[in-house]
Amino acid sequence: MGTITRPLITASQRLVALHGPLATSGLLGLAVALPLFANAVPIVLIFTLIGLSVHHWYSFRVDLDKGMLWTPWPWMIAFYLLHALGMAWTDDLAFGWFDLQIKAPLLVVPLIAMRMPLERRKGRDDLLFLGAFALALSVVIYLLLALMRFAGEGGSTLVQELFSARFSPFVHPSYLAMYLCFSLAAWLLTTIHARVGPLVHHMVLVLHVVGVVLCGSKMGWVVLLALLFVVLVLRWKDRPIRSSVLGLLGFSLIGGAALLVASPNARERVEEVWTAATVEQMDPNAQTSSAVRRLTWSAARTLMSEAPLQGTGTGDIKNELLRVYLDEGRTWAYEHRLNAHSQYLQSAACLGYPALVLL
Repeated sequence: MGTITRPLITASQRLVALHGPLATSGLLGLAVALPLFANAVPIVLIFTLIGLSVHHWYSFRVDLDKGMLWTPWPWMIAFYLLHALGMAWTDDLAFGWFDLQIKAPLLVVPLIAMRMPLERRKGRDDLLFLGAFALALSVVIYLLLALMRFAGEGGSTLVQELFSARFSPFVHPSYLAMYLCFSLAAWLLTTIHARVGPLVHHMVLVLHVVGVVLCGSKMGWVVLLALLFVVLVLRWKDRPIRSSVLGLLGFSLIGGAALLVASPNARERVEEVWTAATVEQMDPNAQTSSAVRRLTWSAARTLMSEAPLQGTGTGDIKNELLRVYLDEGRTWAYEHRLNAHSQYLQSAACLGYPALVLL
C-alpha cells in the first residue's frame, strides 16, 4: 500500500502548495465525482472555481501570449458567446437561457484560467496522476457492486450485471468509457506512470481497459483500440510502454471475444452497429442506439442545410429537431425528444457552420 499511497500523497501536497487546500479539494472531488457521482459535478466545479479564485486572487492579471491561441480557452469563450448571440434569433427563450446556464463553465473556467499568470498554471500531471487512480478505484467499486447485486438479487447472470448500463449505474457508461480512455492516454503518453512500480502501473492499465470493455460503449471500444495503436506508434522506442501496450491489445481482444461469446447483449450491440452501418434505408421508428443515431444525425443535417450560416438559434434547436422528426415520421425519436447525439452536428444545426468551426 505504501507504494501506492506515497506518490498519491506527494501529488496532493504539490497541488495544495500550488492552488491551496480549497481548490485542491475541489479538483480531487471532480476526479471522484465524474465517474461516481455525476449529479455532484456542478457543485464540486463551483467549489473548485471559488477555491482557485480565492487562492490566486491577488496574482490575477491579464497575461496573454500568442501561445494562448493553441489552448482551448479563447475558443471556449467564443463558442459560448456565439450561443449568447444566438439568443437574438431564438423564439424559445426559456430553453435558450437554460442552455446558456448549462454551458456557463465554457465561459467561467477560461476566464479564471486565463487570468492566472503563466507561472501558476501548473499541476497538470499531478492531477492526471490522481485522476487515473480515482478512475481505477471507480472500476473496482463498480465490479464489487456488480458482484453484490449478483449475489443478492438473483435472476440475472454475472455477465448481465457486469456489462453495459448495469456496470456503471451512477454515470452513463459512454461517459465513463470516455473518461477512462482520456485517463489511459494521459497515463501512457506522459511520464506519470513512472511514479509507481511495474505492478501498480499494470494494475492501473488493466483496470482502465476492463472498465472500457465492460461499459459496453461501442465508441469506447473503437477509441480504446485506436488509442492503443496510436500509443504503440508514438512510444515504440519505449520498451516498457511498448510491452504494456502489446499486452493490453492482446488482453482487450481476448476479453472482447470472451464477452461476445458469453453475452448475448454484447453480440446484439455489435450486430446492431453492423446493421445500422450497412442498411441503406433506416426504419423511421428504429429504436436501437446505432440506428437512432443515424436518424438523429440525418435530422441535424437537414437543419444544417436549411440554415447553414446562422442555424436555428440557441433556444430553438430542440423544437426544430422535433419538427423534422415529425415531418419524416420518426415517431419514437419525437416522443423521446432526442437531440442530435453528436455535439458537432448539434452545434452546427443550432448555430451554423461558425459554431462547428469554433468547436
